[in-house]
Amino acid sequence: MPTAENAKTIESWNETGGHEPTACSNRGPPQFKLGACAVNCYTQYFSGLLCPQFNISTYEQHEAARARLRRYNMVIVLENLSDPVYARAVEDFFGMPGVTKRRGAFCKRSSRKANEMVPLKIKRSTMKNLKDLNKVDTGLYKELTDCLDGEGLDNSYDIPKWDTSRFDNVTVRFAYHQGKELKEYQERMKQKNGEEAKLT
Repeated sequence: MPTAENAKTIESWNETGGHEPTACSNRGPPQFKLGACAVNCYTQYFSGLLCPQFNISTYEQHEAARARLRRYNMVIVLENLSDPVYARAVEDFFGMPGVTKRRGAFCKRSSRKANEMVPLKIKRSTMKNLKDLNKVDTGLYKELTDCLDGEGLDNSYDIPKWDTSRFDNVTVRFAYHQGKELKEYQERMKQKNGEEAKLT
């Protein structure tokens, strides 16, 4: 039963590991969970340089994360998927619908119930502290998404459409909820391949 007394407070959610400092074992790769992190989580995650014993500054982590992210040809801003124009542009790029199909988180019900029983109240000082602690992450996010500023105002985004003629090998893709269509496609391909085998 969640209560204000047994809950971990938002005020203590101020470490690289959320309520605890990030710690890494000397055995194996670092174990890192974004959901348990509170401070510059994306910078740590994308840099891969998050272990305290590495003694690497936040600035160096930021530069490593930035360099890695800028190697990608496309970065999708998940919160922008609530904009139907942006979502359609992403779907057109990949040639696959279903990007905005709602999915539930495994802890959704229990989290909502706990929040109803003990509503979260955040002090302004706590919010300011978390904002200050996450300035590096905020800067990284703004840099990667500033190309979207002003986009969508004319009901379009400059994301190119998927062009199959640019690729030698094109895999036909189906969204997870298109199981029936996938089976029909596989059946057609079996029949086609069977006919070609007979001809040769």
